[in-house]
Amino acid sequence: MRLVLLFAAAALSAASADAAVYKCTGANGAIEFKDKPCPPGSGGEITVKGVARSDESSAAPAAGGSDDAQRAGKGGDIAVLTGVWCEYAVSMDPDGEKDESSPAQWTITGDSLEYRMKIGGTLKSKIIRRGASFAIENGMLGGPDRDWEIQSRRGDTIVLNGPIGGYFHLRRGACR
Repeated sequence: MRLVLLFAAAALSAASADAAVYKCTGANGAIEFKDKPCPPGSGGEITVKGVARSDESSAAPAAGGSDDAQRAGKGGDIAVLTGVWCEYAVSMDPDGEKDESSPAQWTITGDSLEYRMKIGGTLKSKIIRRGASFAIENGMLGGPDRDWEIQSRRGDTIVLNGPIGGYFHLRRGACR
């Protein structure tokens, strides 16, 4: 699998420095890597080291300017988390190797969270907002005294720094 990703990244980056990589599932179930977006509901953009994402500009942002890929941490508005999110991966480093074996769905409405795990059922809890950070009342997700922060945001993808260890990679929309 890694060899296929490396080949796809090399081919696409040779074609264009601003190319994005999309992982699509064809009608027959075959996985394809493309430089164009997938048909709706058949996949999405993936991160490949050395290949620019579609929401990243090839021009560097002006000093002190805003950049969609900037670190949000302190000052990041957690209101952006309202809605349905798929926790598609976890990692020990924000840009490190991702474990995609146990996706979970986050549904955030107001100050309520429904956390639906692939294995283990559903947790419902209250969210305690603290400006740029938040806590989740349920102890399984950190408890009321341990904060979560938005580590980074790129378009509809957010990386959270969690109090239960590691980084949680979320993409807007339901898990498939």
